[in-house]
Amino acid sequence: MEHKEYSVKHMIGHQVGITSNALRRVFTARITKDEDISPEQLAVLMRLSSGRGFSQSEIADDLFKDDATITRVLDVLEKKKLAVRKKAEYDRRANIAFITPKGRATVERLAPLVEEINEELLEGIEPGMVDILFDVLHKLRGNALKR
Repeated sequence: MEHKEYSVKHMIGHQVGITSNALRRVFTARITKDEDISPEQLAVLMRLSSGRGFSQSEIADDLFKDDATITRVLDVLEKKKLAVRKKAEYDRRANIAFITPKGRATVERLAPLVEEINEELLEGIEPGMVDILFDVLHKLRGNALKR
């Protein structure tokens, strides 16, 4: 009796997932080498670096994270004095997160390293291919979210 062999190697979710894991490992190793900050914390700080405040749900939506994760990240960022939450004027139950001067300095210090890592990861890949990749990833996300 023959057995059909099943493999995930040619499934898009598997390839995107293992690539995401590899990218996260590289990024985490480089960023945390000299800094006490996680990729999630840095992503939130970079989002807050625009200078305007964001609700926790806005940050969660922008970074595609759940509200509980953003709450935990903001708790840590507040303890480190990198961000602060204030009650929203429109709804006293809601919090608005802002970057602090110390948080801004952290982003300004790490942004060149983030850009360097990004450039290294894109080495040998034509800019047009990157544009196509972003389009494909956007469509994949859209298809996944329809389900």
